[in-house]
Amino acid sequence: MKQTIGIEILKKKLPFITVWHNLVILYIFQITLFMGILIFLYWISSMVWYGALIGQSIISFLAIFPLAYITINSDKLRKKYRKKYGKLAYQHMWLLFGSYNEPFGSASLYFPAILTTNGLLPKIIHFESNPFTINLLPSLIALPLGIFIILTGFLIRKPTGGYDIDIASYVYIIYPEESRKLDGGLYKFIRNPQYLGRSIICIGLAVIANNLLAFFVALIYFLAFYLLGFIEERELIKRFGESYKIYCKKVPSIFPKYTMWKEFAKALIFGGNKQE
Repeated sequence: MKQTIGIEILKKKLPFITVWHNLVILYIFQITLFMGILIFLYWISSMVWYGALIGQSIISFLAIFPLAYITINSDKLRKKYRKKYGKLAYQHMWLLFGSYNEPFGSASLYFPAILTTNGLLPKIIHFESNPFTINLLPSLIALPLGIFIILTGFLIRKPTGGYDIDIASYVYIIYPEESRKLDGGLYKFIRNPQYLGRSIICIGLAVIANNLLAFFVALIYFLAFYLLGFIEERELIKRFGESYKIYCKKVPSIFPKYTMWKEFAKALIFGGNKQE
């Protein structure tokens, strides 16, 4: 399956993005929202050290809530939007639930970066010293180790086994009859490589930040999207039936079986990201 198929499907279901000035408005809106979220996270983290945990909890919840909502209510929304809007059903759903989601997800993912106490990097927020804000590792170790972890995360989250932007954009909440089951590439080893990859990136940023507070912020991100993955799988079972139940029994959700780590690493490095 070609990598371009996802964007072509998305353009067909979401003609809004085929008009250049719509894209300009969308990007301006999303970038402005993203910056506003970061300012909020900076403000609440500067007030008190545990403000970072409160802020991350709020933003992570707002990142997954619309996606969880459309997944849980997929049957009702599908009938409503297809009946009311016809061929533009997905576009109307996306404008209401999906157009603002990415800034929240991205802000919560990259938030640990602004919590750095790493001596090799400029401090964005100046924390009072406490067990949660002191350096955990020598800075010369934390920085390269964090970069390595981040690169590993990007490898894992790279499109694999048929995953593409159409699936990432929840097109098949409205058109389940056109969807495809993902069980190739890294999906042979874990059911949620996208969420694992993103969580590893977040952890890598926490390693670079080099304090316990950043690790707890990364943990909140992981737990939020693990919950979203759990919710999504209930819908996938309804969509694909018994075959997906069997797949869930055979393949772990997040971490490969210990007997498959070698094969997982080979697939990751030498071709697991090829679509099948």
